[in-house]
Amino acid sequence: MKDFHVALTERIFERLGLGPVQIAPPLEKPPSFMKIAEYLGIDLVFDVGANRGQFAKKLIENDFGGRIVSFEPTLKAHAQLVEAARTFDNWTVHPRTAIGEEHCKLQINVAGNNGQSSSFLDMGELHAQSAPRSRYIDIEEVDVTTIDAIFDEYVKSTSKTLLKIDVQGYEEQVLKGALQALKQIMAVKLECSLVSLYENDKTYEFYIEFLESLGFGLWDLEPGFREPETGRLLQFDAFFVRL
Repeated sequence: MKDFHVALTERIFERLGLGPVQIAPPLEKPPSFMKIAEYLGIDLVFDVGANRGQFAKKLIENDFGGRIVSFEPTLKAHAQLVEAARTFDNWTVHPRTAIGEEHCKLQINVAGNNGQSSSFLDMGELHAQSAPRSRYIDIEEVDVTTIDAIFDEYVKSTSKTLLKIDVQGYEEQVLKGALQALKQIMAVKLECSLVSLYENDKTYEFYIEFLESLGFGLWDLEPGFREPETGRLLQFDAFFVRL
């Protein structure tokens, strides 16, 4: 069924003898983080918790010309990520590994929603009830490394780097494994929870205080995951910039 305003516009044009009219859909505005990244001159993005490459694709769709390095530990999602990045010269997929606080092997819980909610932590009941398809369906063993360990492999002395982290409750460990790198990183895009969604996770207050202690200030918030029945916001993305 046509939108009322589109139908009305067509009738007006017909009565004026102007013939049929094609109404172009409204242009989607670039996400706010793109404007911030452009302002900061970001030319390198570490995409931690890339899943199938949704964030990297959004960067590319919005004409990001810098380099993207994506990290994804789960088998199926990593294979899809490699395939998605294959045709882009500026998009690199790191060999399958997880990012955390130290070098080790861990078992990751693989979620049923195409792996988007996969985590090293046990899922809380609120999360499972709010998104039943996210419940765990498998377990995989993965190698874990740190941002500090791989940082120099990708970063030049002139790089202006954004660290994006979306790791389902494991953000603290990723940040603690990047303490040296964060001295050179210009901005951090971090998924934060308003309430606990995984066992032993941290909520947004911890991350704001943690990053402020390292010299970052909160610049932007982007609403994310909501409780379907109530509309209650459960997660948001926070964008921090070095001050």
